[in-house]
Formats: sequence, structure tokens, C-alpha cells
Amino acid sequence: MVIKNKSKENKIIKLVVVPTIMLIILAFWGCECPHCQCPDESSPVIIVPNDYKDIQEAIDSLPNEGGTVYIKAQVYNISQGIHVNKSNITIIGENGTCIKLADHVNQPVILIGSEEELPSYSNKNIRISNIEIDGNKINQDSETDPERTWIRNNGIDIRMTDNLYIDNVNIHDARSGGIVASWNCHRIIIENSYFHDNFFDGIALYSSEDICISNFFCYGNNEAGLSLDNRLKLVSFNDGLIKNNGDVGIFVRNSEDISFHGLTIKSNGSHGCFLSHKSQGTNTGVKRMFFDGCAFLDNDGWGLWLASTIDDSPKNTVSASLFSGNIIGAINGPVEESGNIFQ
Repeated sequence: MVIKNKSKENKIIKLVVVPTIMLIILAFWGCECPHCQCPDESSPVIIVPNDYKDIQEAIDSLPNEGGTVYIKAQVYNISQGIHVNKSNITIIGENGTCIKLADHVNQPVILIGSEEELPSYSNKNIRISNIEIDGNKINQDSETDPERTWIRNNGIDIRMTDNLYIDNVNIHDARSGGIVASWNCHRIIIENSYFHDNFFDGIALYSSEDICISNFFCYGNNEAGLSLDNRLKLVSFNDGLIKNNGDVGIFVRNSEDISFHGLTIKSNGSHGCFLSHKSQGTNTGVKRMFFDGCAFLDNDGWGLWLASTIDDSPKNTVSASLFSGNIIGAINGPVEESGNIFQ
């Protein structure tokens, strides 16, 4: 890998630091996904703050072919949101790296993809890893960017991006949602991450397809833990805890082929899971939702409520799941059931 460095005086230091950084980066790139563009010996690597003090400048300095930004551990108070607007980009934080939005910035902490109101291009092969993202919601003024009112101030906002891998992130206190994907994203993997104490939802997915989310915690968000809507397709949630969110644990509408495996949905402010349609007869219901091995516990409503008709929302199944302590009851609506436990 080629390490770009602006200072000639750092040449000797680079001989020591670069092999270590290379080993760390290659260790992070342990996946074998054919869509990932893993760094090789020709990929440039920028080290923050050694090469650039500013994370955005480091990203912008990479060539069009892409490269890696390695961020050393410290709190980075940013006065402008970070924009990843090119393909083949890896951003990795050293343990202890935190990116915090400064007061009154009113932007997403990280925006991946086009900032256009109607995105006209897609980015591909992006990785974000090992970073705490603090949206500093208490010191922001609005949910949206005043100069780009179509952009919501999420922890990570993803727009028209393909082949995205996010792992080991801790996203909290965003003025809007924790992490949000929209505008026809494809092939996203999110794992080993936390989404909590955000102003609206922890995780929101819209108008996208082929997404896998696993080993996650989603708690303490003001609205839903998960919000899924607007022609969302082919999503898998595995091994997660969705707890103590202000409204429902999971909200789903106008979506199909979504599976939930091994989730614990506990102590949310309304229903554990609420499934619905926009209006009857408009083909905006939920189709082929599958819950397997989930626990719906102590929610302040139904454990699971399908507030739709069999015609609008067919072929939804709950299997081998536990329902216990939900205030109103276990399941309401036309759902197929198999091997569930009710307490």
C-alpha cells in the first residue's frame, strides 16, 4: 500500500508506522465478500491526523480509484459533516476514535452517496469500521440541513450506495435517525454495532434491497428501534436486542421478504412490532415477513400487531418465538403461527 504523507520529515517515522497500519487494515479487511474492494499494495492510505488534520480533507485527497483513511484515536469535533462521495473508500478508526458533530452544524455526521435532492449517481464499495459517531443532538437546531432540506441529520445517512460494509460502529445522539439507508441502496452489511439515544429511529431502511444486519443493539431511541418502509425488499436481521425505545420496537410498512431471526424485542413504549399498510387496497402492506426464534417481552402494547388485511398483507409468519408480559397481548392480526410459546 502507498501511504501518502505531506511531510518529508516523517519519512523515518513512516518506516515504523506504515507496516503496523498495514497489518491493522488488512486485519479489518478479513471478509471474503466478492463485492468488497479490499486494500492491496497499490492502494493509498491516509493517516489522520499525521497526514491531514481534517478527516474530510483526507477523504478528498484520495484518488478517484479510492483508498483508505485510517483515523487515530481521539475525539474529532467536526464543524461540517463528513461526505463520502466517491467509490472504493475505506474509513477505519483506531480503538477510541470518536467523531462528534459540533454545536449547531445541523448536518449528518457522515453522508455516504449523493447529496443531490434526486440522486443521479451511485457510489460503490465503501467500508466504515470501528468508529463512535456522536450526533450531539442536544446542541443541534433542526432535523434537516437548512441548506439541503431533503438531507436529514442522521448519524450515518446512506443514499444510492451499493456494496457497503459497516461494522463496529457506535451511533448515538443523532438529531434525526441513527443510521438510515434510502434511494435504492443495494448489498449492505451492518454488524457488531450499537444504535441508541437518537432523536427518531435507531435504524431506518427505505427504498432499498439486499441488506443484512446482525449482532446489533438498538435501544433508547425516541421513536422506533427499527423503521422499515417505502418498497423495502430482501432484508435479514439476525441476533439483535431492540429495547426501551420510545415507540414501537419494530415498524414495518410497504415492504416484502423481510426476515427476523433471534431478536429480543423488549420493554418498548408501544408494541413490540407493528406491521401495517399506508391505506387499504393500495398494495402498500407487508408481504412475507418471517419471524423465527424471537422473544417479544414486556412491551407496552401487543407483542406483534399486524394492523392490515390478509389481502393487503399476505404470507406473514411467526415461528418458534416467545411472547411474554406484553401489556395488551401476544399477537393480533392475520399472521400464520407455528410452534410459538405464550406466557
